[in-house]
Amino acid sequence: MRTLCGVAFSISLALSQAHAAGTVNVYVSGDSKAKTLTNAAHLIDVVGQPRLAQSWWPGAVISERQATAAQEQRQQSLLAQLDALAGEESGDSAAAVSALRRQLQEIRVTGRQKVNLDPDYVRVASGANPPLEGEYSLWTGPQPTTITVVGLVSQPGKKAFTPGRDVVSYLDEMSVLSGGDKSYAWVIYPNGDTQKVPVAYWNRRHVEPMPGSVIFVGFAPDLWGARNETLNADIIDSLTHRIPE
Repeated sequence: MRTLCGVAFSISLALSQAHAAGTVNVYVSGDSKAKTLTNAAHLIDVVGQPRLAQSWWPGAVISERQATAAQEQRQQSLLAQLDALAGEESGDSAAAVSALRRQLQEIRVTGRQKVNLDPDYVRVASGANPPLEGEYSLWTGPQPTTITVVGLVSQPGKKAFTPGRDVVSYLDEMSVLSGGDKSYAWVIYPNGDTQKVPVAYWNRRHVEPMPGSVIFVGFAPDLWGARNETLNADIIDSLTHRIPE
């Protein structure tokens, strides 16, 4: 499984010997308000809370306040790039870019920390229980029952998750819009891992997304440059930092 690495995925959980305990706003799916946990000295003090015992940890997200501000800026920059691209295009191509921008505008992003949140793992694995310092937010809840399709497709949005169903079968329900990649799609798994999946008739591979995954259909490769590749990478980065619904 391929994982995109970068600055946005760096762990900002402080490793200093002397530090103040963290404050964590905990958002549990179905609750109207966040619960604030203070004096969380280590990660296990958060994920080990008995009230969170029913959480589906592969889809949980923890973020740090300053990283969130940076990620929100990157999101605004991405939306501006798509605005500019839509202005350069015309007809179906412009409409497709604008539709993609609207999808991404609806996604809330956060400064996600790339860290395993499973309490059993945090308790026993070396280095898996770092001290906390500063302000954090944690989103958690039950296992989702849907996957989400995003990108240059005719029917984006949530689709019912079906065990055994592969990426191609989800995409077979829709068409690829002008400028979209008909040969590959990306799966963004709930834990933030990503995988490039061949989906054309000549290269298709059976890959089953987990519940809560995002299937992203991006821009087809450029003939004369790398702008589309850069845009795809920026969009994937944004999707890996989305706040779970």
